[in-house]
Formats: sequence, structure tokens, C-alpha cells
Amino acid sequence: MLQSCYGRIEYSTSPEDRLSFSCDTLELDSIFVGVTSASGMLVAYNGNDRAIRFDALLCGGNDSPFQMSVDGFDGTSIAGLEVAPHDSVICFVRVRPTGVSDNPVSLLLDSIAFLLESGVSQYVVLSASSVNAVRLDGSCITQDTHFDARLPYLIYDSLYVASGACLEIAPGTSLYFHNGAFLKADGRILALGTRDSQILFAGDRLDRVLEDLPYSLLDSQWKGIELGIGSFGNRFENCMIRGGEFGLRADSSNCDRSKFELVSSIVHNVTGNCIEAEECRIAIANSQITNAGEYCMDIRGGRTEVVFSTIASLSVWNMGIAAVNLAPGAADTAFDGAVFRDCIITGRHADEFLVSDSVLEKYSDRIDVSHSLVLTKDTARIFYHGAVFEHQSSDLSGAANFIGKSVRGYDSVFLPDSLSRARGIADSLSVDWPQDLCGTQRPVSGADAGCYQSFFAE
Repeated sequence: MLQSCYGRIEYSTSPEDRLSFSCDTLELDSIFVGVTSASGMLVAYNGNDRAIRFDALLCGGNDSPFQMSVDGFDGTSIAGLEVAPHDSVICFVRVRPTGVSDNPVSLLLDSIAFLLESGVSQYVVLSASSVNAVRLDGSCITQDTHFDARLPYLIYDSLYVASGACLEIAPGTSLYFHNGAFLKADGRILALGTRDSQILFAGDRLDRVLEDLPYSLLDSQWKGIELGIGSFGNRFENCMIRGGEFGLRADSSNCDRSKFELVSSIVHNVTGNCIEAEECRIAIANSQITNAGEYCMDIRGGRTEVVFSTIASLSVWNMGIAAVNLAPGAADTAFDGAVFRDCIITGRHADEFLVSDSVLEKYSDRIDVSHSLVLTKDTARIFYHGAVFEHQSSDLSGAANFIGKSVRGYDSVFLPDSLSRARGIADSLSVDWPQDLCGTQRPVSGADAGCYQSFFAE
């Protein structure tokens, strides 16, 4: 009765009836050795008037770095699959490279063979990149250690620099952190990159959320870098710190010694604060501190000096609270001072430079903002010298200072626009920082505020 209602399924044995595929080569994103990738999808279509029976197999067999699932069945060889006329089946492919090569990056290739009942064989090529890395799980550095740039480092849990030890990181080194992993130091970190060989601190997802949106543009991919109470003399130069729950966090300590210096570096796209400093002494120069879910800089007590830096939160998906927040320490301890020179301090809110009432009442004379572009409502209670103020209602405030955005607004571009009021307002201190973050030469006088010199001619 059922056969009479629905008819008998006819399976093609004609070599003319073939499958078509959504792609002839399925390219998966780069993946670290020992880590399984997200799935890539391949669709096999039957545009014929008869059903097609076929087997699917990975040509590399059990040695293939790829794994497949076809129409819900897993394996390296799957028999008895079928697809109805004018229908399709879905194949999911993952890659988990296991072999270690001497090369930092290796190309992985295989194919899926679709063996039709007619005797026709069709193939789809699989391609991915395997990234070799030095994997660290809950590692503790107890003596002076040097990280070189031959292979990236994959931190799967935590990396801890103990008191008395120094971690020196060579130019061009990349440190990738798994979800929830972090770097903490009670010792010292010297991350000294160069303009051409930047040091990277980022999450370990090398694949994409969408075709044009890599995970590298998102926050909360890892935790961040934390400098403990006993950590002093840290220096981050030509570094990129991006995509964490926070950027660089410094616990309370003695203000007589430098906690950290951040030079010609970028801290970008974090869920919390890009820079968080509690009762310590920090210095930032020629750097980009941008796109925070809370504050780009949250300074509580201590002493802070910032020069030629762009501090702004312009993410379209995370409004943040303010670019800068100045507050007393946890115990309302002395606020030793905050200096911002030749900076851009802006964002999407009406006031991007917040100073607590207790700091204004006791220490307003210790705050010095000079030759900077500042988006703020409070222009009277702080010492401003040569500053230019902008207002949220102006068409030239906030994001209008910069040349634009890329990748659906997820990655803001902070190069000054030709109409930005930050242009030409910095003072003669550009002789101390003759080149901007990109290496563009600054004029000796009348340079642009912020970490980038505009390339627009006067």
C-alpha cells in the first residue's frame, strides 16, 4: 500500500547524473596543532530527476587531520548515503592537526571522495593551515626566561611570572591565550617589540564568526595581563594587547617606583577596562588605548603620565562608560597626580573625562591636561593649558575626528581626519616623540594630538 501511494524510489546508475557542490575546495581557517577547529560546511546537491546513492570517504583515511560528518553520520568512510531528487545533504568538516612540523605554519590538504553508485567518483578538496606553537598549561616562571619569536606561544590556562623572575619577550613574538587564560606577574615583564616586529597578546581563536568577521576583532577572547603588588619595572613597547576581558591591570603598590611603561603600543577591544591602575605609578606614551566596555583608563590614586596618546571608545557594539576615569585609591589615599599632554580623549558620551568629586576637592591642582583635545562638560575645575574642548552635540566630535571604520564597525580606525580639531594642537614636545605610532614623522612644532600624525597636507 505504501509503495502504491508514494511510488518506488529510482536510483540513478547513469554516469550523466552527478552531484554538484557548494564549493570545489573547502578552506578552513588556521588552527593550532592539537586544537579542533570550528566546523566548515559543504552542501552536496542532486539536481537530477532520480535519487543518487553514494559512499563518502576521506582520501587520507585514519591519517587525515580532517574529520567529517555527512547527513548526520560520522567517520572517515561512510557507505550507503543517498540524496533524493532535487534535494541536498550537508557535510560538516573539522580539522584537528596533530603532527608537529619544523615550520611555524603548515598547509594541510586532503579530499572527500564521493563514490556514486554509477561508478563516477567526484572530489572536494579540503584545505587548512596548521600553526605550530609552544603550548603552556598553568606554567610558572621562577627564573629569568626569554621567549623568542620562532614559534607562537599558546597559553591554555595561565602563565605566571613569580617574584624575582623576569620574562623577556623578543620582538615579533605572539602569545595566544585560550578562553579564560591570563598572564600574571609578581615579577617583571619586558616585552620589547619594534615597529616592524610587534609583540602580540591576543585570544587563540584564529577562525571567523562570519565570513568577514574574525574572532580577532571581538572582546572577551581571554582574560588579560595582571601586574601584582610586588611587580615593578615592567615595560611594554611596540605591543598589541587586544580582545581580552581587560587589557593591562596593575594592582596597588609603591608610587616611588615605576609599575609599568606602555610605549608605542595598542590596547584595544576589551570587555572591561583597557588600563586599570590602583595606587601605582604608570607612564604611557605614543599609544592607542581604545574601545573599552567600561573605561579606556581607570586610574585610582597613584601617579599617571600620558603623552601623545589616543584614548577613545568608539565601538558600535559596546558603548563603554568613559575614556578616562580619575578617582582616589581604595582607602581614599593621596592622589599623586595625573598628566595628559598632547592627547585625544574622546568617545560617544557627553563627558569622556570623568574626575570624582573627592579628587576635585583635594587634588584638582595635581591634574594637568595640556595641548589635548578633550570631550568634557567640566572645563573649569581642572587645569587645562592649550586644550581644545569638543561637545557631543558637535558634528565634529567623537568618531568624526577619525577617518572611518572597517569590518562592519567592529574595528575602529583612529587616524585623524582632515577636519579633526586635534590637528596641530600639540606642543613642541614632539621632539621627544619624533615619529607617531605608525612611524610617520611629526613636525617639531604644531604636531597633531594623539598617537597618530595626520597624513593630510596642510
